This record gives sequence, structure tokens and C-alpha cells, in this order.
Amino acid sequence: MRLALYVGIYVLVAFYLDPQSFGVLGQVYAEKFVIAIPILLVGGVGTGALIFGRQAPTRYAVQLLRTRWRGCVPVILFFLVGMTAFSTHKSMIPRIVPFYADPWLADLDEWIHGAAPWELAHRLDHDLWAFSVFKSYEVLWYAQWFGTILFVGMWSDRIARIRYLWAAALTISIVGTLLALLLSSAGPIYYDYFVGGDRFDDLKGAMSALESSSVVREYADYLLTLHTTGNAGFGGGISAMPSLHVGLATLNAYFLSSLNRWLGVLGWIFAALIMYGSVYTGWHYAVDGYLSIVVVSLIWWGTGRLVREQGHWAPHRRNTAELEPSLPCALEE
Repeated sequence: MRLALYVGIYVLVAFYLDPQSFGVLGQVYAEKFVIAIPILLVGGVGTGALIFGRQAPTRYAVQLLRTRWRGCVPVILFFLVGMTAFSTHKSMIPRIVPFYADPWLADLDEWIHGAAPWELAHRLDHDLWAFSVFKSYEVLWYAQWFGTILFVGMWSDRIARIRYLWAAALTISIVGTLLALLLSSAGPIYYDYFVGGDRFDDLKGAMSALESSSVVREYADYLLTLHTTGNAGFGGGISAMPSLHVGLATLNAYFLSSLNRWLGVLGWIFAALIMYGSVYTGWHYAVDGYLSIVVVSLIWWGTGRLVREQGHWAPHRRNTAELEPSLPCALEE
């Protein structure tokens, strides 16, 4: 109930600030969810059925959906309205606090690394590598995020589920909204447009030389059009510091590590790739990701401490064999 109240306040503030954009974005996200959720659900449940219900995968999948849908639906609905609120807040940031931090962040980046981080990242330039980075950043990141939410929504461990959802809500509201407002910035990809000059002109040249970078450049143009026209649209809003991409990838890495050592390794490799991609694409300064990692680490620690103090949950690393019985047992209840 406290989590629902927290999310509800976050949503109501967004609706109060810009009810028109909230309404438009709500419809847009609902249409996207209608398409994406069944695909992820079929993929996720199908994978679980093949792993845990090898003797009768179809029966397992049907039973899983029948017994877990009531717990999953509220999570999906809160996720839908939360995403609508997040996009509304994000589009409002430059109206409340105009972009001001870019010169400081760019200078800090160069001071820490001895050069612009994007230059270091692009030393690995190759079309195949760039294609992998762009797809991971623009496609796989969303699949991991939405897929994890679905998994958690259907998870039988109620306390651990609430811990993750609290951590996700705090990450989005603190990293993606509050700190983004306080440290209002556009990022390297928009630096020359908002600040002026040609400081990142070479970054644009490096990106233009990569054929697969068209997905980044087209999306950047799309966001800038939404910004200049004041329209609301899917994934709209310009904000660099801190990086929510890195923040959520870090959160999921912590979560996967709590489930299984090898899942954790994959999660941290993916988080490192997203961190690299955030700089490689020009969406973020490196320090955007560093701050996100620190804040999300504190959030994950804090939510864990909270449930431990309440005496409900003792974190421990479980291997795949220990996870397997939990789903069939729940189906027998």
C-alpha cells in the first residue's frame, strides 16, 4: 500500500503539471503495452515452461498464467501509469529548469578521463561493433527492463518482489526525475544545439561515418522535434544527467546477482555495455552513468536494509537449482 501511495503521488504530480501531455502519453503507452506485453509474456513464460516444466511445458505455462495473473496485472498497470508519469515529468524538465549543466559536465568528463570520453569509446569503431552497441542500447535494454518487470510481477517471492518494485520506483523518481531536474542537461548529442559552438562536432562526424548509427541520429531528431514543438510523444523528453539507462541496467544487475551468480555476471556485463553505449552514442556524459551507479547502489542497499529490519527477508545467493522448485510448488497451491 505504501508503494502504491508513493507511485500514486508521483503520477498525480505529473498529471497536475501537464494533464494534456499526460493524457496523450497515457494513450501512446497503452497502445505500446498492448503489443509488447503479450510478446514478452509469451517469450518469458515459454522459456520458463521449457526450463521448469520440461515434462509438460504447455500445461506448466497455462497453470503459471492461471495462478499468477492476479499478481501480475496490478504491477503492469502501475508500470503503465508510472511510465506515463515519468515521460510527462521528463518533458517538463527544461521548462522548469532550463539546461544549464552541460558545460560543467563536459569539463568534468574531460578532467577525469584526460580526454572526451566519447573519443575513447570510439577507438573501437567498427560497423559490426557499433550495430551491436546500438541494438543493445535501443532494443535489448527495453526488453530487459520490461521483461524483468513481468518476471517480478509473476514471482512467488512476495517480499523480494516488493523490494525490487520499490527499488525500481525510487530509481525512476530519484534518478530519472528529481536529479534530472536538479542537474538539468541535454547531453553531448545536443550540446552544440543548446550551448552553441562546435565542441561535439567531431562526435557527430564519427557517428555519421557509422551506417548503423542512423537509428540514434533519427531518434535524436525526433526528440528535438518534440522539444521544439512542445508535443508529447513516445519516449519523449531530453535529459542527460543522470543516466536512467545506466541506472536501470545497474538495478537489474543487482537483482540478477541476488538470484544467481551466473545471471549476475550476465547482468553486470550488460550494465557495462549500456554504460559504454551511453557514451558511445553521445546520449550521455560518462559522469551521468557514474552518478546513476552510485545512487542506484544506495537505493538497492537501502531497500534491502529496510526489508531486513522488518524481519521479512534475508538476502542470500541462490543457484538455479534452488530457484527451480519454487515455481512448480506455487502451482500446486
